[in-house]
Amino acid sequence: MNLIEKANKLLGRWVKEHSTLPLPENYPNDVLRCIADVIDDAKEEVESLGLDPYDDFKEMTENVESDLIKCLLDHEDFLEALTSTYLTGSRYSNDEEVRILAARIMSCAMNGIDSNAYFKEVGEDMIDLLYQWSLADREPLKSYAVEILSYGEILCSRYHQNNVELVSKLLQQLREMYGKAKVEYNAAHPKTSNTEFAPWREDTQDAVCTSTKEDTPNKAGGVSADKNPLLRRELVGRRNFEEFRCQAVLHFLLSLGEYQEFLGLIMKNSILKLLLNYISITDINSPVIFSIIRYLSALLCHKKFASEFMTYDGLQLLLDLPFNQRALTGISTCFYALVFHSTVMERLCSYSNHLVTPIMSICLQQLRGKYESGRSYVRLFLTCGFYYQTIIEEFDKQCGLPVFLELLKKSVEALKDPPSIEVEVFLLRQKVKQMCNALRQYLAGHTILYADHLRRVKDQQGVGMSPQIHTNTKALELEDRVKTAYEYIQANADFDCIWKSIDDVHRQGGFETLIQAFFINETFRSKGYDASPCIITALTFLTILPRYQLKLTDQFTSPDGESHTVIKLILSAAESYGNIEIQRSALSLIVVVVCGPYRANTNTMSLNLTPAPHPRRTSSDDVMHKMWSAIRTNNGIKVLMSLLLTKTPLVHADELRMAACKALNGLCRSRGVRQIASKLHLMSSGQLLALMREPVLPENAETHSKFCTYTRSLLEVLFGVSTDKSTSEPSPINKMTKVDIVSKTPINFNKDEIYHLLHSTLLEHGLKNAANALVDEVKQKLDKDIALYPKTSGPQVPSTSHLMSPVTPCKKLVIRNARSRVSSSNDLDSITCSTPNTPACRPTTSKVPQKSFAVKNHLEALEARTTSKAYQPPSLNDLVHNFMRDQHMQCEHPMSIVPDFSLFRDHKCPDPHPELYEAPVNIVSRHQRRCYGVPYGGINGRFRDYKFMFSKFKPYYTLRVDSRNSEEWEDIDFTSCLTFSNYIVAGCNNGQIRVYKMMDHPPYYCVQTTDNSDVEPITSLSLSNSARMMVSSSTAEAELDRQPNNACTLWSIRPSSSSSSESSNQDVLERRHVIERVDHATFSHLSDDLLLATMAEHKCCLVDCYTGKTISVLANPPGSDGYHKNHAVFNFTDDLVLNDGVLWDYRAMFPIYKFDKFNNIVSGVFTPAGIEIIINTEIWDMRTFKLLNTINSLDNCLLKYNHSRDIMYGLSHVKQEIHDHEISPSYKHVMGPFESTFKTFAANSGYPSLGTYDAGRQIIDLNFCRRDELVVTVESTNEEFTSMWTGGSVVKLYKVGRSKATREDDDEDDDDVEDEDDDEDDDDESVGDLEDDDDISLSDGEMNEEMSGSSDDSPDDDDNDDEEERTTQSSLNFSLMSDSDEDGTQGVIVVPRNRTSSSKSSG
Repeated sequence: MNLIEKANKLLGRWVKEHSTLPLPENYPNDVLRCIADVIDDAKEEVESLGLDPYDDFKEMTENVESDLIKCLLDHEDFLEALTSTYLTGSRYSNDEEVRILAARIMSCAMNGIDSNAYFKEVGEDMIDLLYQWSLADREPLKSYAVEILSYGEILCSRYHQNNVELVSKLLQQLREMYGKAKVEYNAAHPKTSNTEFAPWREDTQDAVCTSTKEDTPNKAGGVSADKNPLLRRELVGRRNFEEFRCQAVLHFLLSLGEYQEFLGLIMKNSILKLLLNYISITDINSPVIFSIIRYLSALLCHKKFASEFMTYDGLQLLLDLPFNQRALTGISTCFYALVFHSTVMERLCSYSNHLVTPIMSICLQQLRGKYESGRSYVRLFLTCGFYYQTIIEEFDKQCGLPVFLELLKKSVEALKDPPSIEVEVFLLRQKVKQMCNALRQYLAGHTILYADHLRRVKDQQGVGMSPQIHTNTKALELEDRVKTAYEYIQANADFDCIWKSIDDVHRQGGFETLIQAFFINETFRSKGYDASPCIITALTFLTILPRYQLKLTDQFTSPDGESHTVIKLILSAAESYGNIEIQRSALSLIVVVVCGPYRANTNTMSLNLTPAPHPRRTSSDDVMHKMWSAIRTNNGIKVLMSLLLTKTPLVHADELRMAACKALNGLCRSRGVRQIASKLHLMSSGQLLALMREPVLPENAETHSKFCTYTRSLLEVLFGVSTDKSTSEPSPINKMTKVDIVSKTPINFNKDEIYHLLHSTLLEHGLKNAANALVDEVKQKLDKDIALYPKTSGPQVPSTSHLMSPVTPCKKLVIRNARSRVSSSNDLDSITCSTPNTPACRPTTSKVPQKSFAVKNHLEALEARTTSKAYQPPSLNDLVHNFMRDQHMQCEHPMSIVPDFSLFRDHKCPDPHPELYEAPVNIVSRHQRRCYGVPYGGINGRFRDYKFMFSKFKPYYTLRVDSRNSEEWEDIDFTSCLTFSNYIVAGCNNGQIRVYKMMDHPPYYCVQTTDNSDVEPITSLSLSNSARMMVSSSTAEAELDRQPNNACTLWSIRPSSSSSSESSNQDVLERRHVIERVDHATFSHLSDDLLLATMAEHKCCLVDCYTGKTISVLANPPGSDGYHKNHAVFNFTDDLVLNDGVLWDYRAMFPIYKFDKFNNIVSGVFTPAGIEIIINTEIWDMRTFKLLNTINSLDNCLLKYNHSRDIMYGLSHVKQEIHDHEISPSYKHVMGPFESTFKTFAANSGYPSLGTYDAGRQIIDLNFCRRDELVVTVESTNEEFTSMWTGGSVVKLYKVGRSKATREDDDEDDDDVEDEDDDEDDDDESVGDLEDDDDISLSDGEMNEEMSGSSDDSPDDDDNDDEEERTTQSSLNFSLMSDSDEDGTQGVIVVPRNRTSSSKSSG
């Protein structure tokens, strides 16, 4: 029978005896004694197992003692009787044996009880009784009461006076116990009885004498069973009671050891000396020695005791103890307590040989030990100890790094397959975090030491500053010095330098282990103990050297099987909003990898246009280019730009902005990044300048000042604009644009003008022979018919005297047949200038303006060059280029493409076109001017025509689901729409496609997209170019439990086979193919052969429309952008595909280019011109892959082109959270939902906005007819829009170019219609509503003419009309009449030219 069964049997016996009347004899002594003996047996069994002495997680430890205590605690009646009856009850107040047995059991059970809750429940009577027993001299009840009170941390403040009295008495008792132990030790070791630990020999002798005198046979609290009958074995058990007494006292003192209120009593009694002497005479295998060391570690938390401990050589005493795993665990806690005192650690480091060496040996031994608590304390000691150079050097000397990395690797491997017990997982993750933190401190210390080493080397070579003097015993100021240290290493270390500590970490796989730890930590981050900041900071130190930075671009496999690059994970961590420590560490790593030294092209800007001889590009430059590319590939620009605008968390927002701006400064040294950043809305609109005005939090003024400094530098890099450093007000944004244009203007001029000026200068200085020699040299170089001065038939050239005059006319020298031009070949991306305060156009003969940016730049460059050893003066070509660029900078409206510059005449770019050539605002006036041959009626006339037509939309027809005919239609809602010919096609949420004939209320017919029982909503409908095929896409909501049945269905539009005359001319849908696992599909533009289908996981496929077979699958490379609303599209020549931000040549199955990502939603479309791509607000050039412009009005818009491809309709997506993982999964991979407005844009240069129309309801889908006269939408009728598929919806048609109220009587009609729309729940409501009385009067034939053209026109005329529509610049040809001459917006009637006379009259 095991101990648990015995305990259960004894509890059953107690229940039986407790409920029996009268009570049995010897109740409850016998049963309590048996239960106490069972607990003692369990303790002996547990001690034999050698478990961790610091294991506080009793629920995790599976041993007999913990199980037995749980068994007792589960029996609430027994526990209640033990407290209220046997200990404090009046029935057994005189029975001391019962109280002793109950206290003995209770002292053991306290180890598994919530002590704070227990002492709150038992009341003050119980606590007062315990203090009374502990202050008395009656054993063993006194020791049991002290042991019970040692668990009462809540009693420290409430019973302060009792504790003071009890501590004083227990300290005296501890001294007495030591005296008796010393006597026994001297008797057992007669040869060493006179030896004593020298520093406190006199105190020890006094304690021995006092103990001998006071330990008389008459002592009531004697320790012998013969003298005290209550100490017999039946009551106290088989265990050594003297050891229990000592442990109880030490346990109580330990609970109060960290409180300063009792330090006076402890110091008065010289307890530190007593504890050291007690350790010196106690057997290492005794359980008492562990309790002594544990109490000693609690005292060492106080600086006074720690200093005395070092004075008394207490550390040497602990190091001389024989090795015992349990005792060493306690010693490691003493190391951890000492490491927090800087003065103590400095003294310790001064004894490097005989103290630091054995300490490090014990620490490394403990790291391999079996007790996790000992390993934990050693890790904490090393984390703080790595602040000292001596500890770091000794750690390396004893080869601690391989041991440490091996243990870290094992811990990470254990977390890959975590145990089932949650506490064990928590301990494993805590262990990994502690080790990563220690490794971070180790690398930080080595970074400072290596920087000091480089400074000493530079100082010895005479090229550096004197290094800071640092003593080995002093603590390294890691937080203050580590940043400047790694910046110094980056700037001065060679590419192939030897850094032993970092090399060893990489050689032993430390980098890879940290990456795996980062993967696992991301999995468990939400459960606390986030180790990501420690890991990222350690990676920062490991990648300071450029040769190791390429590891950040390697692919690593996460535990879930996905492959990621390290830099992608770091950028994701930098974007992890709400965790400032992770963001700070990630930004520090990004700054290290992008802001390193770049020797091929320094950050200093110059107007020197002559190609300077670049130094040989080193390997560090190659690494820098690869890191810049990796940052761009993983959308690093977007992450840094978003951090510039962050306002949360409020306290750290300025710090994040400063770090992001610093990283952008380094990243923008890349020419490609610089070009993109200069076009972004944040930079070009002045939004960044507004951030410089004030900090987010006024307390962060110093951090904001650094941010302003980095911002000025960034603006100078991007636009070449210097700002006044004395103020935070930057230069105007228009100056940035102006300098940007000037910097990109090629400088072309006639070099023969230089010969002319040289000739004039030589004559001016009296060097006639040199001037003649110049003429002869030029003549020999050029053809014989070239003359220095032109003939009389040519332009008049000034004489030499005129050339020497300061008022030379603006004429130039002409040399026949040899008019060579010189253009600049320099990289003009980086340029800085200062615009002089002079008129935009000034004569070249006038005085040079003060502080001209060219002259100023030249003087600064000259001053810098004169300080160098090899001075190279500027060339004449440089001066000429600077002079001409200075002229160009003074133009009020500079142009990037200009005629040739000249040295003999002023340069001035033309002013903008005068208002005389502007097209009139009134449309009739514009139309009249077109009759006189003025294209579009003047400049901007085409745009104003577009704006007149596509800024107004009039509700025309409303189509609702008829739910009166069948109960099955009650939950049906429209989800997509399409119109062609005289039909309206509507997709439903039940997978049906309903075809309505224009103006007919009931559906013409319905078809089901699939035969499966699980159908999905129709999310999009698309028509082929020939209008003979249609494709429908079905997508399920992501939160559904079942597997979604996403698919697209291909339909043929064919004439009906019915022989009836009514339906012989009608079209029907015939299902051809169903393509599974597809979210969205669209046709090619030039033919009906191909179908482009968007799939999950950022893939797309090409499908043959005739066979339904997949031709090819385009899978984006790893690290694709991952847009939430990704939809693959063809370009308008059907040879390129844009999918998830990656441009493909699908014929070669090869990705051409990946565009930078600046939003999470919109994936982009091609433009009809075929040379640009629009991705959200960014306009990209397909030829150079440069960012051309950003248009803020396109933000978050899904763009759709009308049939003539000259107008874009923009639908704004519903605002989602900015975080990728917080977007609603229901709306991924589907078009909608959209806001209640849609915008129109001109699909030409600049993409100007034409207008915004508010539909008043949430828009689900939008489409238009092939003649661009009607716009059809699906709108939600539910005010509280919660889902795309439920809540009610209608299909609504709008007329293009018609205002909602064109006549006064239309206002009343429209109000009636709106009333009908608001009352949608009425049963008598019609299914289809016309929005205009004029349209009701149209006959069926007129309606067909309105929708598909006049039936009187011949087929040839139709072809001619279609061809005319394609070739004209406007989307429609209109006959326009107006009653107003002011703005052309009132009383205008728009009539298509191909309408019949009846249609015109009705209109």
